[in-house]
Amino acid sequence: MESSVRDRFLDWMSFQRVEEPPLMEMGIWDETWERWHKEGLPGWVTNLRQLEDYLGLDRSWNLNWLPINDGIHPRFEPEVLQENETELILRDGTGVTLRQFKHGGSMPQWLGFPVEDVGDYDELLPRLNGADSSRYPEGFDQELRWRKDRGEIIGVSFEGFFGFPRNLMGVEGWCTAFYDQPELIKRIIDDRVRFGKALYARLLATGALDYVQMWEDMAYKAGPLISPKHVRKFMQPAYEELVSFFRKAGVPLIMVDSDGRVQEILPVFLDAGVDGIVPCEIAAGSDPIVLRRSHPGVRLIGGMDKRAIAAGRDGVRSELRRIQPLVREGGYVPSLDHFVPPDVSWGTYQYYVEMRREMLSGSQPID
Repeated sequence: MESSVRDRFLDWMSFQRVEEPPLMEMGIWDETWERWHKEGLPGWVTNLRQLEDYLGLDRSWNLNWLPINDGIHPRFEPEVLQENETELILRDGTGVTLRQFKHGGSMPQWLGFPVEDVGDYDELLPRLNGADSSRYPEGFDQELRWRKDRGEIIGVSFEGFFGFPRNLMGVEGWCTAFYDQPELIKRIIDDRVRFGKALYARLLATGALDYVQMWEDMAYKAGPLISPKHVRKFMQPAYEELVSFFRKAGVPLIMVDSDGRVQEILPVFLDAGVDGIVPCEIAAGSDPIVLRRSHPGVRLIGGMDKRAIAAGRDGVRSELRRIQPLVREGGYVPSLDHFVPPDVSWGTYQYYVEMRREMLSGSQPID
């Protein structure tokens, strides 16, 4: 009997041998689809799910999370505060105030966030009730059974103890609060632990959850956005408590999602019981080979240099040769270090997929 992608993924990430290691991608940028359609990708292929079917890829871990709402709920009613011919200032559904330009593809300018101090946080608390049953969509139990029957990875992406409050206060506000409002920091993180336990109690009672990905995005090219000392002091106890909660319910795989250079903070997560890190952004120095060498047994996803892949077939072969020793060890899903960018041509991507397939099957060394 052919094993499911779920079984192969979980076995592979626990360093067991499998007949076909998972062949997955994290995602594709919108601009990339535009280029690929001009270069021969069929027009009906417009999202990762369709690309997986077209190229025979496995269902990715990354775009198939269970639809459980772990954010502000109910959301605010969006409101336009000011508007002229070129721009508008609005408050969005998360309570963030931003300036949005009407023309062009520029990023919005963030002007304000829903939480600046303890008073703002108290006002927001009614929207942060993890036990609210409406955070689960109608028909959730039937969908969960359907996913299990299909052999899909049953996973959740949970905005963690840096990622979620960063969205409440903004990067600058959250980072400076570690010095200016440490009691508020501790309260928000403690509340987030309780929120996570209340939110996932219903799911964990089914025994179906395979994979938890804690979304933090708390590092950039030079290092983490807060010091490892602060991560240990404020976040590690919360991680230990929530990881223990998931483990007692039988969850086999728990990863942290953070871009950037993670070398300095990865030991904290591992000490707290987390299995590994994703997506191993090599442009920031988070080379999966180096991370595995420093932390034997760490689970890893990503870390293939998209710049090398974009260079063409020679770059594809060079990058596959580089990561091949790590693939042989297992516990590692080789994919690009983030979404596939538009400087990767459709022809090069097809070649990369087929060469990666050969490497994973073990039928051909990458010469």
